[in-house]
Amino acid sequence: MRGTSRQVVVSVAVALVCLSVVGPALAASGQSAGGPSTPYRGIEQPADGATLAGDGVAAQQSPPVPFQSAVDPDVVVLRASVREDGTAEWTVEFRVRLTDENETAAFESVQSDVESDPDSFTSQFATGMERTVASAENRTGREMALQNVTVSTSKEQLPQEYGVLTYRFTWTNFARTGGDRLRIGDSLSGFFLDSESSLVIAWPAGYEQQSVLPEPDSTGNNSVTWQGSADFGPNEPRVVLAPSGGGLPSTTLIAAILVVIVAVAAGGWLYRSQTAADADASAPSGEATGSATDTGDAARAEEPTEEDDTPDEPPEELLSNEERVIRLLEDNGGRIKQQQIAGEFDWTDAKTSQVVGTLRDEDAVETFRIGRENVVALPEESDL
Repeated sequence: MRGTSRQVVVSVAVALVCLSVVGPALAASGQSAGGPSTPYRGIEQPADGATLAGDGVAAQQSPPVPFQSAVDPDVVVLRASVREDGTAEWTVEFRVRLTDENETAAFESVQSDVESDPDSFTSQFATGMERTVASAENRTGREMALQNVTVSTSKEQLPQEYGVLTYRFTWTNFARTGGDRLRIGDSLSGFFLDSESSLVIAWPAGYEQQSVLPEPDSTGNNSVTWQGSADFGPNEPRVVLAPSGGGLPSTTLIAAILVVIVAVAAGGWLYRSQTAADADASAPSGEATGSATDTGDAARAEEPTEEDDTPDEPPEELLSNEERVIRLLEDNGGRIKQQQIAGEFDWTDAKTSQVVGTLRDEDAVETFRIGRENVVALPEESDL
């Protein structure tokens, strides 16, 4: 709502994957358009109306359709909730701040149009998204389809009041499945987020991160979020997931190693004790007595002192990745930058993010941001 009756063509598919031009988004249906269309803020639209292919080459010629609208989104939130079979349930939210009566009235006009004729919104949205899905299908080699496109409007306190226009749709075979892995992102390779947009990739319970590229701005229990502006590379974004609990947990592995060590030590002690007993039995009585005396002296010499009662910390190589991070936090006053963790252990950003995410899910650490830096802290240190 930056001006009255402003012409806006919202290119939803461009916002998603920089692949095609789509309209309308926030449009008052039934009105005629005059003059040149104005591109949606943050998205550069082809001047000749060409549809953009995945490699940015003009392909299909189809002029964008302008729509009269006084609505200009302030925030765009794109969320893909991926199922185990690779199909994603998408929501695309266009949020507009309602700061005065004019903006509220303009949004309510759009609400009325959506309620009276939702098909004019969903049909044109679907036309553009079908081009996007077809482009991704050609690029990945997987058969895909766009299904169940709907549109709705609402007002929400976020905490300021916003008008929200929401598209929902199903994208089949959006992610790649194979073996026990779920690989997300090849359908969105090289896409762009403007400064007012964010992308959320969510996945079902029972899966855990194996790798995430690039480093997300935030991580939830079953999701990662990138905030714009962001220009993803040709092999980004990527999220690789595996079933949680699919392998031997690191804590269980450590416990098993300790049991083996104790068993080996106990076996050695029993062997030495049996050898000493056999030697005493075969030696003359004087020598046996002397041996017994020597054994008693040695036993007294080996009696643990008060300092020996204090257990030593396990060596570094017997710690899990999560335990190593906890020890590093304790050695640094309970708070450290995530990049320092990666540098300390010579880990990739993706591995560091995975280990920190596991600790956060177990409430062993908390994370927050200072500027562009992720900071990891022990719970009792996070309020400092």
